[in-house]
Amino acid sequence: MAGTHRNLIICPIGDGSVHDSWLSHPQLRTFDLFLINYSNQPGFGRADATWYVERKGFKWDQLHYAWQEHGDTLRRYDNIWCPDSDIRADSASINRLFELFDEHKLQLAQPAIAKGEVSYEALRQRPGLILRYTPFVELMCPLFTREAFWQVTPLFPESRSGWGLDWIWPRFFEPHQMAIIDQIGVEHTGKLFRGEHYQGLAKLGIYPSEDFDRLMAKYGGFRRRLHRRLVRGKVRLPALREPNASRTYMARLIESIGLRRAVA
Repeated sequence: MAGTHRNLIICPIGDGSVHDSWLSHPQLRTFDLFLINYSNQPGFGRADATWYVERKGFKWDQLHYAWQEHGDTLRRYDNIWCPDSDIRADSASINRLFELFDEHKLQLAQPAIAKGEVSYEALRQRPGLILRYTPFVELMCPLFTREAFWQVTPLFPESRSGWGLDWIWPRFFEPHQMAIIDQIGVEHTGKLFRGEHYQGLAKLGIYPSEDFDRLMAKYGGFRRRLHRRLVRGKVRLPALREPNASRTYMARLIESIGLRRAVA
Protein backbone atom coordinates (compact mmCIF):
# COMPACT_ATOMS: atom_id res chain seq x y z
CA MET A 1 0.00 0.00 0.00
CA ALA A 2 1.64 3.26 -1.12
CA GLY A 3 1.60 6.27 1.20
CA THR A 4 -0.67 9.13 0.19
CA HIS A 5 -0.33 11.66 3.02
CA ARG A 6 2.32 14.03 4.33
CA ASN A 7 1.99 12.95 7.97
CA LEU A 8 3.14 9.62 9.41
CA ILE A 9 2.52 7.70 12.60
CA ILE A 10 5.25 5.19 13.31
CA CYS A 11 4.66 2.79 16.17
CA PRO A 12 5.99 -0.55 17.44
CA ILE A 13 2.94 -2.59 18.46
CA GLY A 14 2.52 -5.44 20.92
CA ASP A 15 -0.39 -7.61 21.95
CA GLY A 16 -2.07 -4.80 23.91
CA SER A 17 -1.95 -2.18 21.15
CA VAL A 18 -4.90 0.19 20.73
CA HIS A 19 -3.66 1.58 17.42
CA ASP A 20 -7.00 0.64 15.82
CA SER A 21 -8.52 3.67 17.58
CA TRP A 22 -6.40 5.91 15.34
CA LEU A 23 -8.29 4.53 12.35
CA SER A 24 -11.78 5.34 13.62
CA HIS A 25 -12.50 7.18 10.34
CA PRO A 26 -9.94 5.79 7.89
CA GLN A 27 -11.41 7.57 4.88
CA LEU A 28 -10.91 10.98 6.57
CA ARG A 29 -7.44 10.54 8.03
CA THR A 30 -4.58 12.77 6.87
CA PHE A 31 -1.80 10.41 7.94
CA ASP A 32 -0.24 7.08 7.03
CA LEU A 33 0.67 4.34 9.47
CA PHE A 34 4.02 2.54 9.81
CA LEU A 35 3.59 -0.39 12.19
CA ILE A 36 6.41 -2.53 13.57
CA ASN A 37 4.89 -5.70 15.01
CA TYR A 38 6.90 -7.15 17.89
CA SER A 39 3.99 -9.20 19.27
CA ASN A 40 3.66 -12.98 19.25
CA GLN A 41 0.89 -12.72 16.64
CA PRO A 42 2.22 -12.97 13.08
CA GLY A 43 0.39 -10.55 10.83
CA PHE A 44 -1.01 -8.52 13.73
CA GLY A 45 -1.79 -5.02 12.45
CA ARG A 46 -0.79 -5.72 8.85
CA ALA A 47 -4.23 -4.83 7.47
CA ASP A 48 -4.15 -1.48 9.29
CA ALA A 49 -0.73 -0.37 8.08
CA THR A 50 0.52 1.61 5.12
CA TRP A 51 3.99 0.29 5.90
CA TYR A 52 4.58 -2.86 7.93
CA VAL A 53 7.49 -4.74 9.52
CA GLU A 54 7.63 -7.70 11.89
CA ARG A 55 10.60 -7.40 14.22
CA LYS A 56 11.33 -8.02 17.89
CA GLY A 57 12.73 -5.15 19.93
CA PHE A 58 11.99 -2.14 22.11
CA LYS A 59 10.40 1.12 20.98
CA TRP A 60 13.52 3.24 20.58
CA ASP A 61 15.53 0.42 19.00
CA GLN A 62 12.67 -0.10 16.57
CA LEU A 63 12.38 3.57 15.64
CA HIS A 64 16.12 3.74 15.03
CA TYR A 65 15.87 0.62 12.85
CA ALA A 66 13.07 2.19 10.80
CA TRP A 67 15.11 5.38 10.34
CA GLN A 68 18.21 3.43 9.35
CA GLU A 69 16.64 0.77 7.12
CA HIS A 70 13.53 2.56 5.82
CA GLY A 71 14.80 6.12 5.65
CA ASP A 72 13.60 6.59 2.07
CA THR A 73 10.06 5.81 3.22
CA LEU A 74 10.25 8.17 6.21
CA ARG A 75 11.60 10.99 4.04
CA ARG A 76 8.28 11.08 2.18
CA TYR A 77 6.66 12.67 5.25
CA ASP A 78 6.83 16.18 6.70
CA ASN A 79 5.80 15.19 10.23
CA ILE A 80 6.34 11.99 12.21
CA TRP A 81 4.37 11.08 15.36
CA CYS A 82 5.79 8.34 17.61
CA PRO A 83 3.14 7.40 20.19
CA ASP A 84 3.28 4.37 22.44
CA SER A 85 0.89 1.68 21.26
CA ASP A 86 -1.27 2.16 24.38
CA ILE A 87 -2.22 5.73 23.40
CA ARG A 88 -5.88 5.98 22.35
CA ALA A 89 -7.05 8.77 20.02
CA ASP A 90 -9.50 9.01 17.14
CA SER A 91 -8.72 9.98 13.55
CA ALA A 92 -10.18 13.50 13.80
CA SER A 93 -8.08 14.31 16.87
CA ILE A 94 -4.91 13.09 15.20
CA ASN A 95 -5.68 15.08 12.05
CA ARG A 96 -6.11 18.20 14.17
CA LEU A 97 -2.91 17.44 16.10
CA PHE A 98 -0.92 17.53 12.87
CA GLU A 99 -2.73 20.70 11.74
CA LEU A 100 -1.90 22.59 14.93
CA PHE A 101 1.69 21.36 14.83
CA ASP A 102 2.08 22.84 11.36
CA GLU A 103 0.07 25.98 12.07
CA HIS A 104 2.28 26.97 15.00
CA LYS A 105 5.53 26.02 13.23
CA LEU A 106 6.61 23.57 15.93
CA GLN A 107 9.53 21.17 15.71
CA LEU A 108 8.76 18.95 18.70
CA ALA A 109 5.43 18.59 20.49
CA GLN A 110 2.97 16.18 22.04
CA PRO A 111 -0.76 16.03 22.65
CA ALA A 112 -1.88 16.60 26.22
CA ILE A 113 -2.93 13.57 28.26
CA ALA A 114 -6.67 13.75 28.87
CA LYS A 115 -7.09 10.44 30.66
CA GLY A 116 -4.91 7.74 32.18
CA GLU A 117 -1.71 7.55 34.20
CA VAL A 118 1.07 10.11 33.68
CA SER A 119 4.57 10.62 35.01
CA TYR A 120 4.20 14.40 34.78
CA GLU A 121 1.03 16.15 35.91
CA ALA A 122 2.06 19.15 33.80
CA LEU A 123 1.23 17.09 30.70
CA ARG A 124 -2.44 16.75 31.63
CA GLN A 125 -4.87 18.52 29.32
CA ARG A 126 -5.74 22.10 30.28
CA PRO A 127 -9.24 23.16 29.14
CA GLY A 128 -9.42 26.46 27.29
CA LEU A 129 -5.88 26.29 25.92
CA ILE A 130 -4.66 25.64 22.41
CA LEU A 131 -1.14 24.86 23.50
CA ARG A 132 1.56 25.56 26.05
CA TYR A 133 5.16 26.19 25.05
CA THR A 134 7.28 23.81 27.06
CA PRO A 135 10.93 23.04 27.80
CA PHE A 136 10.13 19.31 27.89
CA VAL A 137 8.29 16.77 25.72
CA GLU A 138 7.97 13.28 27.13
CA LEU A 139 8.78 9.90 25.56
CA MET A 140 5.18 8.66 25.52
CA CYS A 141 3.95 10.37 22.36
CA PRO A 142 6.38 12.88 20.81
CA LEU A 143 5.66 14.49 17.44
CA PHE A 144 8.56 15.64 15.26
CA THR A 145 9.07 17.37 11.97
CA ARG A 146 11.07 15.20 9.58
CA GLU A 147 14.10 17.41 10.18
CA ALA A 148 13.75 17.16 13.95
CA PHE A 149 13.35 13.39 13.79
CA TRP A 150 16.56 13.17 11.77
CA GLN A 151 18.37 15.26 14.38
CA VAL A 152 17.43 13.16 17.41
CA THR A 153 17.19 9.61 16.06
CA PRO A 154 20.96 8.88 16.13
CA LEU A 155 20.70 9.06 19.94
CA PHE A 156 18.01 6.38 20.25
CA PRO A 157 20.34 3.34 20.57
CA GLU A 158 22.04 4.92 23.58
CA SER A 159 19.02 4.19 25.79
CA ARG A 160 17.14 0.95 25.11
CA SER A 161 14.50 1.95 27.67
CA GLY A 162 14.31 5.46 26.23
CA TRP A 163 14.92 7.01 29.65
CA GLY A 164 16.91 10.23 29.38
CA LEU A 165 16.37 10.83 25.67
CA ASP A 166 13.62 13.39 26.32
CA TRP A 167 15.98 15.45 28.50
CA ILE A 168 18.46 15.70 25.62
CA TRP A 169 15.98 16.68 22.90
CA PRO A 170 15.42 20.30 24.09
CA ARG A 171 19.01 21.24 23.28
CA PHE A 172 18.17 20.94 19.58
CA PHE A 173 15.22 23.37 19.56
CA GLU A 174 14.22 26.91 20.45
CA PRO A 175 11.62 27.47 23.24
CA HIS A 176 8.93 28.52 20.73
CA GLN A 177 9.45 25.29 18.76
CA MET A 178 8.30 22.91 21.53
CA ALA A 179 4.76 22.61 22.88
CA ILE A 180 2.13 20.57 24.68
CA ILE A 181 -0.94 20.74 22.42
CA ASP A 182 -3.83 21.07 24.86
CA GLN A 183 -6.55 21.33 22.25
CA ILE A 184 -5.92 17.63 21.61
CA GLY A 185 -6.19 15.22 24.52
CA VAL A 186 -5.33 11.52 24.22
CA GLU A 187 -5.87 8.62 26.60
CA HIS A 188 -2.99 6.64 28.05
CA THR A 189 -4.58 3.21 28.47
CA GLY A 190 -1.55 1.47 29.95
CA LYS A 191 0.00 1.32 33.40
CA LEU A 192 3.12 3.31 34.15
CA PHE A 193 6.26 1.17 34.39
CA ARG A 194 4.23 -2.07 34.21
CA GLY A 195 3.46 -2.51 30.52
CA GLU A 196 4.92 -4.81 27.87
CA HIS A 197 7.91 -2.51 27.36
CA TYR A 198 9.03 -2.63 30.99
CA GLN A 199 8.33 -6.34 31.33
CA GLY A 200 10.57 -6.99 28.33
CA LEU A 201 13.34 -4.80 29.72
CA ALA A 202 13.20 -6.58 33.07
CA LYS A 203 13.56 -10.01 31.42
CA LEU A 204 16.81 -8.86 29.84
CA GLY A 205 18.13 -7.20 32.99
CA ILE A 206 17.91 -3.71 31.51
CA TYR A 207 17.33 -1.04 34.15
CA PRO A 208 15.89 2.27 32.90
CA SER A 209 17.49 4.21 35.75
CA GLU A 210 20.92 3.02 34.59
CA ASP A 211 20.15 4.14 31.03
CA PHE A 212 19.14 7.54 32.41
CA ASP A 213 22.24 7.95 34.59
CA ARG A 214 24.56 6.94 31.76
CA LEU A 215 22.93 9.37 29.31
CA MET A 216 22.96 12.28 31.73
CA ALA A 217 26.61 11.63 32.61
CA LYS A 218 27.48 11.78 28.91
CA TYR A 219 25.25 14.61 27.70
CA GLY A 220 23.81 16.42 30.71
CA GLY A 221 20.48 18.21 30.34
CA PHE A 222 18.59 17.03 33.40
CA ARG A 223 17.04 19.92 35.31
CA ARG A 224 16.09 18.65 38.74
CA ARG A 225 13.98 21.64 39.78
CA LEU A 226 12.07 21.63 36.49
CA HIS A 227 11.55 17.87 36.84
CA ARG A 228 9.93 18.31 40.27
CA ARG A 229 7.61 21.00 38.94
CA LEU A 230 6.64 18.94 35.90
CA VAL A 231 5.88 15.92 38.07
CA ARG A 232 3.69 17.99 40.39
CA GLY A 233 2.10 20.04 37.62
CA LYS A 234 3.30 23.24 39.26
CA VAL A 235 5.27 24.67 36.34
CA ARG A 236 3.97 27.85 34.68
CA LEU A 237 4.23 27.76 30.90
CA PRO A 238 3.49 30.39 28.21
CA ALA A 239 0.13 29.46 26.71
CA LEU A 240 -2.08 30.24 23.75
CA ARG A 241 -5.75 30.28 24.74
CA GLU A 242 -8.85 29.36 22.81
CA PRO A 243 -10.46 32.59 21.56
CA ASN A 244 -13.64 32.11 23.60
CA ALA A 245 -12.05 30.57 26.70
CA SER A 246 -12.73 32.24 30.05
CA ARG A 247 -9.64 33.95 31.43
CA THR A 248 -8.43 34.74 34.90
CA TYR A 249 -7.95 38.31 36.05
CA MET A 250 -4.16 37.88 35.76
CA ALA A 251 -4.43 36.60 32.19
CA ARG A 252 -6.60 39.59 31.23
CA LEU A 253 -4.14 41.92 32.90
CA ILE A 254 -1.20 40.41 31.01
CA GLU A 255 -3.03 40.82 27.72
CA SER A 256 -4.11 44.37 28.56
CA ILE A 257 -0.48 45.50 28.80
CA GLY A 258 0.28 44.12 25.37
CA LEU A 259 1.64 40.64 25.99
CA ARG A 260 0.13 38.20 23.50
CA ARG A 261 0.79 35.01 25.42
CA ALA A 262 -0.86 34.17 28.67
CA VAL A 263 0.79 31.99 31.30
CA ALA A 264 -0.84 28.73 32.41
